[in-house]
Amino acid sequence: MNSRIYAAIIIAYMGYVSSSHYSDGVGRFSYREDDNRQPARWNYVDTENNEWQNWDALNVDQNECGKESNKQSPIDLTKSSQCKSDHEILFVKGTCEIEDIKFEITPYSLKGTYPRDNFLRGNCTPPALDLSDSFHARYTNTFEMKVPSEHTINGTRYDAEIQFSQVENRAEEHKTNRNNLIAMTSRLLIVDGKRKNDYIETFLQHWEYVAELKEEECNVGKGKTSFFSPKKPISTKKNFLRRNLKKDKTILHAPFRNQYYYGYRGSLTIPPCSDIVLWYVVDKPMKISGSQLARLKDLIMNYRDGHCRKSTYANSDGHVNRPLQPRNDRSVFHCDESDYSN
Repeated sequence: MNSRIYAAIIIAYMGYVSSSHYSDGVGRFSYREDDNRQPARWNYVDTENNEWQNWDALNVDQNECGKESNKQSPIDLTKSSQCKSDHEILFVKGTCEIEDIKFEITPYSLKGTYPRDNFLRGNCTPPALDLSDSFHARYTNTFEMKVPSEHTINGTRYDAEIQFSQVENRAEEHKTNRNNLIAMTSRLLIVDGKRKNDYIETFLQHWEYVAELKEEECNVGKGKTSFFSPKKPISTKKNFLRRNLKKDKTILHAPFRNQYYYGYRGSLTIPPCSDIVLWYVVDKPMKISGSQLARLKDLIMNYRDGHCRKSTYANSDGHVNRPLQPRNDRSVFHCDESDYSN
């Protein structure tokens, strides 16, 4: 290949790398106590163009992180009122498979996003949860992994927490039902021995594949590998995932099937901290291995931005959890088997 053409292609490619959008529009914030953008100062963070503004009905334009009078999350979960739900969490499996999810590593979490609009979905419909408590079935829109857990239960903090957002109502006749609120379902994770959790492993391998792609992308400009003839083909891992991971349309149901939970009114746990969330946190942690937790932390700590710089928001321990917030006399209900009427 002509050397000038080759150089032009490399320059163009590096321009794409350097201009890549590395997170949503929220301004930089930090989990480090020695940073001037630490959690106690999140009320100064620029929250324009945050991802939740994609839903017109959500009131997320103002930074609410510093408001002491509103309903901030996370909190310590202890029961103070009776169950408000009349049935267990119900599921609609949808048609989307694991390959339809957009996996990404952000500076503050490991994330997955289902395609939202019908054009991008094609024939793919996300799974849905019916949480009762005046909610109808809602599509699962995103999920995020936080290390360690943000919520605690009766004073106990767990090793990680995976949070699922449900924003859009599934049925057309319910489109505007409580559409100014986000239903957030969560499962806490605890290390228990060396046995891997197959469910978490599925997500982990996809996030690791994303990290490998980013390393390949960033190494192009350092002369470590050729863009045209990489030492390790980037398709290798993707082919492995396609061969070995189950294409299970019910994969997001696993953390919530036959489980009981706490519920309360709270907020987003990153800026803009809008108090528009109904939280449903499963009361029994899911077990993972120590090596899986280490891999989750490694992915978060080695996050690279659009300029290929390591730019995690985590603190020195690899933690990306917001500190506990005042409960402010909020009611926390708990549902178990005895509460369900059907």
